[in-house]
Amino acid sequence: MLSYANVGATSLFTTAEDLSLWALNFENIKVGDSDMIHKMNTLVMLNNGKTFGGALGQFVGTYKGLNEIQHGGADAGYRSYLTRFPDEKFSVIVLSNAAEFNSGGMAHQIVDIYLKDRIKTEPTIEVKKEENSNEPAISVDETILNTYVGDFELQPGFVIRITINNGQLSGQATGQSAFALKPLSTTEFKVEGVDAKIEFVPNGGDKIKLIKLHQGGQIIDAPRIKEFDKTAVNLSDFSGSFYSEELSTTYDFVVVEDKLIAKHNRLSDFALQPVKKDMFSSQAWFFGQVEFIRDSNNVITGCKVSSGRVRNLYFKKMK
Repeated sequence: MLSYANVGATSLFTTAEDLSLWALNFENIKVGDSDMIHKMNTLVMLNNGKTFGGALGQFVGTYKGLNEIQHGGADAGYRSYLTRFPDEKFSVIVLSNAAEFNSGGMAHQIVDIYLKDRIKTEPTIEVKKEENSNEPAISVDETILNTYVGDFELQPGFVIRITINNGQLSGQATGQSAFALKPLSTTEFKVEGVDAKIEFVPNGGDKIKLIKLHQGGQIIDAPRIKEFDKTAVNLSDFSGSFYSEELSTTYDFVVVEDKLIAKHNRLSDFALQPVKKDMFSSQAWFFGQVEFIRDSNNVITGCKVSSGRVRNLYFKKMK
């Protein structure tokens, strides 16, 4: 049993049957009123006038041409997913107690079965399989794949890194696990395990300058981050103790064998890799991106940490 204090973000316990009643409540309202339901189903507007796919406690978008409202959950070894298709008056609920289980993927497999006569398959560029070839139906030349490799900034401080290994593309977003990329065409790749795809915008055979993330009914541009000489970074500039008043905790950054290492008295050490000027990334999901702050004398006075669910958490340099 989880017993966190922040009830709502977690520590909610339910059953598939109760979630079914909740899904039905959006059509036949017994809890709340029509104004509340309308607000929950309406995309939230950001300060810059744009939307990001999120409503109040739900994500609003499309799936294979159908309007979809959904949200997943994950904590400890639990995985959950509730998706609704209001026009079809159809919902799917998936609960699991296996951490490796893909609840969203399973939910959409069920949707594909029940709504097979209504869903629409997005067109893709087909790369034909050569006769008598054992290659997969879609094969992209590794020369092309190499032009896709690099770091792309989806949002300030939130980077998707594209890498290649044995002809297979993979990606990793700031503070998140790596994911495989399966080719749908020479320029479009499905993000394995997630209802999303990445589109690589060709650049005449040169390294591409832009990727597009298709997810939740939104298309978000991510330009390439300019390469810089990582070996020229003076790691000792970034060493010291950094304190977060919000978390009441301290991280120590030290240089060990030409690597910047983060240390904490309750965690294992982890390395920080430079990605651009005064910015580092790490494999630690809770410490995905670190941006160091300098004063007018070019002296580092603190840093801002971002990860999958945190943006610009401030740490002050103490010594």
